[in-house]
Amino acid sequence: MLSATAGIILCLVVLFALLVVGAPIFICLLLSGMVGLLSVEGWQMLDNVAGKIAFSHVSGYSLLAVPMFILMGNLLLTHRIGQDLYDGMYRWFGRLPGGLAIASTVVCAIFGFMSGSNTAAAATIGSVAIPEMEKKGYDRKLSLGTLAVAGTLAALIPPSTIMIIYGVSVSGVSIGEVFVGGIVPGLILTALMSAYIYVVAKLYPRLAPAGTSFTLKEKLTLLPRLVPVVIIFVAIVGGMYIGVWTAIEASAASVMITFIIIICYRRLKLAAVLDAVKRTIRVSGMIYMIIVGANVMSYLFFVTGFQDAVSKFILQFSLSPWGNMLLILLILTILGTFLDVIALITISVPIFLPVAIAAGYSDVWFGVIMTVASEMALCTPPVGVNLFVVQGIAPKGTSLLTVSKGAAPFIGVTWVLLALLVAFPELVTWLPSTMSGR
Repeated sequence: MLSATAGIILCLVVLFALLVVGAPIFICLLLSGMVGLLSVEGWQMLDNVAGKIAFSHVSGYSLLAVPMFILMGNLLLTHRIGQDLYDGMYRWFGRLPGGLAIASTVVCAIFGFMSGSNTAAAATIGSVAIPEMEKKGYDRKLSLGTLAVAGTLAALIPPSTIMIIYGVSVSGVSIGEVFVGGIVPGLILTALMSAYIYVVAKLYPRLAPAGTSFTLKEKLTLLPRLVPVVIIFVAIVGGMYIGVWTAIEASAASVMITFIIIICYRRLKLAAVLDAVKRTIRVSGMIYMIIVGANVMSYLFFVTGFQDAVSKFILQFSLSPWGNMLLILLILTILGTFLDVIALITISVPIFLPVAIAAGYSDVWFGVIMTVASEMALCTPPVGVNLFVVQGIAPKGTSLLTVSKGAAPFIGVTWVLLALLVAFPELVTWLPSTMSGR
């Protein structure tokens, strides 16, 4: 058997090798973690890993919220609610410089209230917005970059699958409080992205020309289509805020409310429901398998003392609290270039949360920070999922490099938000502190 250090090195070598050959991320995590454990603990590790550790989290009650919120989002996706949102927002923002891109950003944020899925937001809104922006002569890098990063707003604005994964990874943290803590940062990031698009369009009109102007009557006509947003937000987030139900209970209620909305709008179709269920099974299965693989690797980090070693390494520099956090965010940004979001959360939280707590930050605040860091991971090559989603719905011949270049400035905008949250943690913690039943 090898030493702990050699076991970690062997694990990382296998991980990078599997990533390079293009193996699925859960296979990369599972095999590299097991190879590392086998080299450190021997064959006895099979009892601990296969029988106990690997499935300890996926069998928990809290993860029931994941398939429920995903099903809610897929039901809205397959019944064309996203199209209604886009049409309504375009009438309000379309006449502004960069109006189509701004409308897409706002709609992605709103869609985040209803789905919690970044890929669903990017795919749904992108399939409608990209053809329109092509017709208006938008710069392709700007339009695709906007959609790639705006789609990640669904990760920050509740209900968020990523926040649920964080809540499951941290014992004792309230998922509901993390949900509510993401509202203000989500609104700030939406405003920052919209402001960036507006300034670029103002300075370089040919990149994002203004769209059609609509009358007030035409704008008001589509407002009833936005009612589902209000209903779902009040029911889910409002219910958690005043203590009517927990995040897990809200996830089940959200599916029921979505069915009621679809029926009231006379859009219920059996084929669309079955399609939503199939999508949910595929995505949920993928998430659960990634959690299993990440748990194996996290266990390796625990038994070898790697987590404590990293924490001590950061704390030895005696940096200020914000200095520690900026160092962690830099590491997370690098890790996010090659790790899946769920793997990034599951592996990084046990390592970096103790440092954040020691620096005086709360676990709720760190949950929102991890979510924002995960947003960047969704848009950074080579494994940024949203880059591939947007490339898939972009005009034929569009390269991944084009999407990546378009997303790059918005990564800078996201870093502005992170700096604000590190400097003013109350932007996250104030709203959860006012919740009922804390």
